[in-house]
Amino acid sequence: MKRDKGIQNFLDGFAKKAFGRSPTEAKEKGVCVTCGKEIKMEDFKDQLSIKEYGISGLCQKCQDDTFGR
Repeated sequence: MKRDKGIQNFLDGFAKKAFGRSPTEAKEKGVCVTCGKEIKMEDFKDQLSIKEYGISGLCQKCQDDTFGR
């Protein structure tokens, strides 16, 4: 997902302070922004979950924990 550079910088800075990694870094390394576990595309439940990973950098488990699925 393409965001305005200023917004992306804000989100990256916030996540880096909260989780020790930014969504941009996490996606580049193929890990979850929250828990740091390796991302495996087959672990996602559906296309919506994959899309959410592209937005937030959250793995399926962290999405479930966050959104209560």
